[in-house]
Amino acid sequence: MALQSTLARSPLFTRAVNDFTLTKDQRQEITHDRAKAIAKSFELSIDDVLTCSENFWNSTLHPINTVDGAAAALWTIHVNLACGTITQYAASRPELQDLCRQILAFEVSAHYMLTEVGHGLDSQNIETTAILLADGSFEIDTPNPRAAKYMPASIPAGGSPRVAVVMARLLVKGKNCGIRPFVVPLNDGKSMYAGVSCRVLPDRSGTRPVGHAITTFDHVKIPATSFVGDMDSTLSPRIQFLASIWRLGIGSATMAALAIPALRVATYIVATYAKRRTVMDSLGRVVPILSFRTTQVPILRALAQSAALEAMYKGIRPYFSSVDNSTLSPRVLEIRNGLATVFKTITLRHYRDSSISLTDRLGAQGLFIENQTVALEMEIRGMTIAEGDVTVICIRLASELLLGRYTLPAPQYPDSLLARHEQAVFAEMQDRLKRMNNQHRSEDFNRLLLPRSVALVVAIGQRMAYEAAVDARVDPALVTLYQACAVTEDLAWYVEAGLLSRADAIAAEDAALTDAFAKLDELLAQTDCAAYVHAPIISELSWDSYVGNLRLLGRARL
Repeated sequence: MALQSTLARSPLFTRAVNDFTLTKDQRQEITHDRAKAIAKSFELSIDDVLTCSENFWNSTLHPINTVDGAAAALWTIHVNLACGTITQYAASRPELQDLCRQILAFEVSAHYMLTEVGHGLDSQNIETTAILLADGSFEIDTPNPRAAKYMPASIPAGGSPRVAVVMARLLVKGKNCGIRPFVVPLNDGKSMYAGVSCRVLPDRSGTRPVGHAITTFDHVKIPATSFVGDMDSTLSPRIQFLASIWRLGIGSATMAALAIPALRVATYIVATYAKRRTVMDSLGRVVPILSFRTTQVPILRALAQSAALEAMYKGIRPYFSSVDNSTLSPRVLEIRNGLATVFKTITLRHYRDSSISLTDRLGAQGLFIENQTVALEMEIRGMTIAEGDVTVICIRLASELLLGRYTLPAPQYPDSLLARHEQAVFAEMQDRLKRMNNQHRSEDFNRLLLPRSVALVVAIGQRMAYEAAVDARVDPALVTLYQACAVTEDLAWYVEAGLLSRADAIAAEDAALTDAFAKLDELLAQTDCAAYVHAPIISELSWDSYVGNLRLLGRARL
């Protein structure tokens, strides 16, 4: 923690986040430099990345990632998707080992290109081609505008050469050999290479510049060593595709995990502000707004959620840890993707609900980027779409589970309230599907089951997070509060099932909130977020300094 906290206070990270005296290119360069500094602070090795070591897995939980969401996104893509894809074959190929070393040292800026403009999440039908030539080299081509690669930051920046792991359809003597990864140089840090072009996309609202672009390839020739994989693979097209994009499941989980420190930082800011912000109560006493339950609730819920989510994230790591991913069975690949979908869904569900409530407690001041919470909301919003929009991946997972194509780990505590809820939701949807004769492409399935896909995955996620919190021995006050809050999200079912009344649920949540509030200072200290908070509203001193530096018109008396 000492290295990262020192980094957070360095000039590179303390420069004003909204310094618009800088050009977009300059701000982009700062983002790149921050990404490099964050990644290097974790001292990740090739083996860390390949095996999803504890160091690699937990790096996205660190609050240093909240200082600049664009930098966090860049370094996780750079390390997990680009370097991670290559590591699988690096052991037997010295040139790939050297490339991985360059990527981890940030001597090159690495990116990942799968999604295309005309296909979105329908990535099995991408059109970018990689034609095997007679001399063993390849030709990468974008056959039409729909096949252009969408979003990756391919524009020259920071003076570092840029490369990308490009997913393309391998064609050997006209035969379609499936989607495979290729390492393609993009630019030298100043100019695009011949045949590679990109159109710069505008910045996403409320976020720092990443350099998103639409990238195309015009018959770009690359050497035989650019191919990453096994040319003689005998896997079926579907399994070959899953094997080629195996890092996406890991990316779904690790990218979503960034929301956990973001939630903690937002909680720390709101709680600290609520202690110093006072109002007059009905008896004429000056009291902090933290004394009101309406302010306590979002703070305490977020603390419970972040604790349970961290336990769940750490608990699923063994499913993603393997030295040789080429030997993994299709079932393991499916379970990985399923667990990543569940974790991503429940994490972003909790973050989006809680972050809005937390920011609302700051009033008008919460609307300004300097106070961090609204900026974090916009950064995390992009993660809802990265590695798969939540609704779409939930539809895919729910359909596969209902059809019995594979199963996720069963409840460890089947008699718990959340496990019984999950089982009931699943049984009800599966019964409905059976009455449709298992026609999952029917109009009835579209109308009656697809809209409930997210709810099913959320139910699974709540149960898994609760169980992980219990097993990790999270503070019992937070575990109890997590369950109480989860119950209220579908209270009608619990009442209908006769498990408790509305009054019982309200009383249980109130008791849990009271127990957690008694430990608030201790719980806030455990977040280790203080060094990564720069919001001026957390203290009178920082607020006065902030106001004193605002542009002044007229003469100020105070």
